[in-house]
Amino acid sequence: MLILPAIDIRNGMCVRLRQGRYDEETVYDKDPASVAASFAAAGFPYLHVVDLDGARAGSIRNLDALRDILAVPGVRVEGGGGIRDRAMVDRLLSMGVGRVMLGSLAVREPATVRAWLRDVGGTRIALAVDMQEGRLAAQGWTEGSEGTPVDFIQSFLDDGAITFHCTDISRDGMMRGPNLEWYHTLRLEFAGADLIASGGVTTVDDLTAIRIAGMNGAVIGRALYEGSISLTALNAWGETTR
Repeated sequence: MLILPAIDIRNGMCVRLRQGRYDEETVYDKDPASVAASFAAAGFPYLHVVDLDGARAGSIRNLDALRDILAVPGVRVEGGGGIRDRAMVDRLLSMGVGRVMLGSLAVREPATVRAWLRDVGGTRIALAVDMQEGRLAAQGWTEGSEGTPVDFIQSFLDDGAITFHCTDISRDGMMRGPNLEWYHTLRLEFAGADLIASGGVTTVDDLTAIRIAGMNGAVIGRALYEGSISLTALNAWGETTR
C-alpha cells in the first residue's frame, strides 16, 4: 500500500488544520523542504503537498515552497491547492510535480477537468473527493455542493481518471481514526479505481484496517508530526513510491 506523508503549506510554513478549519492551525515547521528531506531520508519520497492558501484563494500561493520541496533529491510530489487553469497544470508538471491534484474545479467545472484528463492523461491528474456529511465539499472545504462522492467518482472514471483521494473532512486532523465504512463502500462500488485514504489516520492499526478495506494508499499527516505513527514503524509497509 502506498504511504504518502502530507505536507500542508500555509504562509510558506508546514502546518496542519483540524477539519479543514483555517482558525484551527498548528505550525510544525517553518521549512517545508526540510520536512520533505526527512521523509525522503526515511524512505518515503512520494509526498502529498497541498497549498492551503491556494485552496482557499483559488490560485497557487506557495510556489516558492513547492519549488524548494521539489529540489530535495529523490523527492516526488503530487501537488494541489488552488489549481484553476490549464496553464498552472502545465507549469506544475514542468516544475517536476508528478501529478496534480484537482478538487474544487472538478466539482464546479467538470467539463473543463474532463478535457484536461483527455489531454494530460489520468496518470498525471488525481482528483480530490472531499466528503462532508455525505456531500462533496469544495473551495478549501469552505463550501458544500449538491453532488455525492459516488456520482463524482463514477463520472470521472468514465473520462479516464484513475486516482481519487478520498477524505472525510470530519476526520481530518482529529486523530480519531479513518472512516472505514466509507472506504469499504467505495471499494465495493469502484473495484478498479486507485483509491487513496485520507483523514483520521492515527495508528499503524488504522493503516492495517485501510489496507483490509481495499484502499490503494493512505495519506498521513498529523500522526507523523505528533509521533503517534513513527517513520520507523512504516518501514514494513512495502510500496512507498510510484
